[in-house]
Amino acid sequence: MEVQNPVRSSLALGLTEQEQASFDALLELCRSRGYLDRPVGLSNEDVRDGLNDETTLLRFLRGRSFDVDGALKQFEEAQEIRSSVGATAAYDTISINDFENTKNMYPHWSGRRDKRGLPICIFDIASLDTATTTSYGKDRTSPDATRRIILCHDYLTRFVLPLCSAMRDRSDPDIPLTSAVYLVDIASFTLKQAWNVRAYAQDISKLLATCYPEVVARVYVLNASSYFSKIWSVLKKFIDPRTAEKLVIVQKEDVLPTLKETIDIENIPIQYGGRLDIKPVDFATQLCSAIKQAIKWERPLHEIPAGPIKYVVDEHGGRSIVAVGTTTAGKMRKELVARLP
Repeated sequence: MEVQNPVRSSLALGLTEQEQASFDALLELCRSRGYLDRPVGLSNEDVRDGLNDETTLLRFLRGRSFDVDGALKQFEEAQEIRSSVGATAAYDTISINDFENTKNMYPHWSGRRDKRGLPICIFDIASLDTATTTSYGKDRTSPDATRRIILCHDYLTRFVLPLCSAMRDRSDPDIPLTSAVYLVDIASFTLKQAWNVRAYAQDISKLLATCYPEVVARVYVLNASSYFSKIWSVLKKFIDPRTAEKLVIVQKEDVLPTLKETIDIENIPIQYGGRLDIKPVDFATQLCSAIKQAIKWERPLHEIPAGPIKYVVDEHGGRSIVAVGTTTAGKMRKELVARLP
């Protein structure tokens, strides 16, 4: 039996009366069409977070400025994309190495949160070198490439956001989190590289806009050069306007003062003047002490392993964190990592 979070009443706290009415209308439409049923590919013990739970539907509604018909149409489009590549079921079976290698091309969770409790994702544009973008260009239209990209972003919506939402040290702990903060280092970015990554920028922007609306709270574009305006003139043509509005361009001398406004110093990477010893290409999450202390660990090292992570309902009706994916030996992994309090 699946445990449902008391999301409905919590969501109402963050909505106006008119917004709540739109949300209720969307829920009813989705219910009548079977969109609230358990998605194909989930086991009976899996939770629906990040797939078709109420928090996810609210993201689609917000992305369409509470236009019910528009949100429904976009949700249907997103589900069609996911279904076409079997994304939900593949989350359990993807090669752990493939999963981690794909993460190299996208922002990934650092294990830390900002002052509001939002997860902080980091990325260094240097990861998109010529070899990487060339390889991406050859593979970009294949179903396998689309599936890998979706699975990496599902990690945020299916694991990270629910985990951060479960933490009670937030100003509004009863309202679930729906978005993340992104730190993108562009110190090495050149005009030539901007041209090389245009297909990548267009694809990821479209995917986020369609399948993951409103997951981006803010993007800090760090270490911008004096000629970044020229680079931006190339890139902005390929980026969803709604996402582009959330970019904050920060030059090197302003990085630390800007980040300190919304992020505590211990959660700012050391290369930006903070105390967090983590690099944008370091995929090992360094969980903050609050999260480490809040969950009940089954692993002696008290860390999140590599590869896809999800939640299942345990024997007591609570939630357990489970690591899945396929190992290099070809074995399916199902490892109990921790339990939520």
